[in-house]
Amino acid sequence: MSKFKFDLSNYINLKIFLILILAIFALSVYVRYDQYNRWKQQPSLYFTDNYPAMTTLDAYYWLRYAKEDKNGTYYQNDNDTLRAYPDTTELSKPVPLLSFLISKFSSLLNISIYKTGLLLVPILASLFIIPMSLYFYYSNMPMAGIIGSFVGTFSWMYFIRTSMGRVDTDLLQLFFLFLSSLFLFLISKEKDKKPIYLYSIFMGVTLALFGWWYAHTGIILVYMLLLAVILYINKINLKTSSVAFLLFIIFSNPLYVYGGFSSFVGFLNNYFSITNSSSGFPNILKTITEARHVSAIKVISYILSSQFIDILGLTAFAISILFLKKNFIPLLPILLLGILSFKSSERSVMFLSVFVGAGIGFILDFAANYILKTSKIKKLWVSLSTIAASFIVIFILSGFTAIKFLPRPSIAPDIIHSFIEIKHKIKYANIFSWWDYGYAIEDIDGFATYHDGGAHGGARTYFAAYGFVNDNQTKLYNTISYIDHFGIDSMEKNIKENGAKISDIIDNVTNYNKPVQSKNDYILFTRDMIGKFGAINYIGNWDFRHKSSNTEGFHIMLCSSFKNNILKCMGNTFDLNRGLIDNKIPIKRVVVSGNGYVINTQEYSENGVNLEILLKNRRILFVLLCSDRVFKTNFNQMYILGHYNKKYFKEVYNNFPSARLFRVK
Repeated sequence: MSKFKFDLSNYINLKIFLILILAIFALSVYVRYDQYNRWKQQPSLYFTDNYPAMTTLDAYYWLRYAKEDKNGTYYQNDNDTLRAYPDTTELSKPVPLLSFLISKFSSLLNISIYKTGLLLVPILASLFIIPMSLYFYYSNMPMAGIIGSFVGTFSWMYFIRTSMGRVDTDLLQLFFLFLSSLFLFLISKEKDKKPIYLYSIFMGVTLALFGWWYAHTGIILVYMLLLAVILYINKINLKTSSVAFLLFIIFSNPLYVYGGFSSFVGFLNNYFSITNSSSGFPNILKTITEARHVSAIKVISYILSSQFIDILGLTAFAISILFLKKNFIPLLPILLLGILSFKSSERSVMFLSVFVGAGIGFILDFAANYILKTSKIKKLWVSLSTIAASFIVIFILSGFTAIKFLPRPSIAPDIIHSFIEIKHKIKYANIFSWWDYGYAIEDIDGFATYHDGGAHGGARTYFAAYGFVNDNQTKLYNTISYIDHFGIDSMEKNIKENGAKISDIIDNVTNYNKPVQSKNDYILFTRDMIGKFGAINYIGNWDFRHKSSNTEGFHIMLCSSFKNNILKCMGNTFDLNRGLIDNKIPIKRVVVSGNGYVINTQEYSENGVNLEILLKNRRILFVLLCSDRVFKTNFNQMYILGHYNKKYFKEVYNNFPSARLFRVK
């Protein structure tokens, strides 16, 4: 025991280790691709005409740009005329890397943009395994690399965010960061200037690609700082350090380095401290699930479903830092992003998941080294035993991962079908709707939208929400007309630069009494907006004085029987003879709506809740409960009940409840 030293050494041959890495990589690819095969067993849920399901709304953004890059129309304008109507947004130059890859592989393989995007998901999501595993192998912790790879790729947050249909930038974030950390690690092991220069170039190129991939370049500054720290710790002379530093900046793109300062501040603003927008309007991040802050216990449950194993892994990794020593420094950017999940958005936990697995793997590494240094057992037997033990650990851990998870479409097939029908019905349109489906509308229909997943928040989203939650359809019309004439950017500029009061801006917008200048303005309602009405209400009813609001919305109920005017829904009994819920809660009114039009209305009392029974071809779809204020909103009156002012609006498409479209006269 006295001979044992607290250090680690590699006990597994590199070739064997590479075979183990490739096995984990292959498994990661296979499980994700198998999801696609499972989709084919439920075609009605995952395929609508030529549009396979996407499991993130952002996918349609990258797919549209890939489509435009493939057909040569991406650079037709300097601005993207489909986004943030009527102001438009600046077109990214060059074409985003994800879109570029989809476009080129689509042409190379001669398959559709959509299928190419799906087929790239398993490969891109799994690539991080290679640099991450090599990092820990060269740090004398091979099992940390193997088990860290397994837990990292199949942890709940990462697997869900990189499953089939998740065509988004999460796919390569871990890859670029671990590859950058690997090159920084290799620099820390060198004294000769040539390999230092070479690895500095490689790290710069990797981060330049990350900037092209993710468009958030603040992380480059972090790696630049750590490069300086590593060179200083290793006592590399000033000339060599300066050249290495300069090479890093050049190859990471000086423009990215310069833009990294504002990007870093913006990142902290958006995800570390959610506040109102700079113009004073409510911040939409407060209504976005992935940006929410949850408890620490909830955060770690997004890694493995066993809190004990999560804590054990993190604790073991913290101990492993004593052995990693300065080898730990290059991992800091990734670890810090993971730790941010305890303070900012829950999605950041995907950066932490690898370290849980690495910590568990470290326990095996420690045990193997202990046996080697305190016994006469041959290295080969220790290696084989540890590999066998890792298989057992992986088998046990698999039960706590998301490996059996099957994602569902972000947009229901019937809504996609409605988008396709609308596309065939209308040639041009500027769509005024909620922001979630903006990217899909821009891609599938080729229509302009007022806001989408990237052009939202501030005045743009506030006025959309205000129009829906208000009970005056004239104000809804006035709002659309004002935006159609003057746009949104002018409002926020007037507030920031001229000190205009928000209350005056709102009065000007909602009382603007001139007709719209475009004949292509439309209001689109979709079924998902019922469930999202609480968030819409939160934004649209914002109290600017007290900086607060509420999330009052609809209570959706599925019903099992309706006999003798007694409706039973989800354990509740609605007595439509006496106007009572569970014999105690009064009903104010009951409205029966068939295919989006009121069939019958029954008034019961002056107070109570409103009950809306929604039928489709005489079959009860579901029941909505709402307060009187929600009942009177433009959203409820126009979309749910079909009560719209024919002076301002004309219904042009009704596939209730999937989608409903009104032209603004």
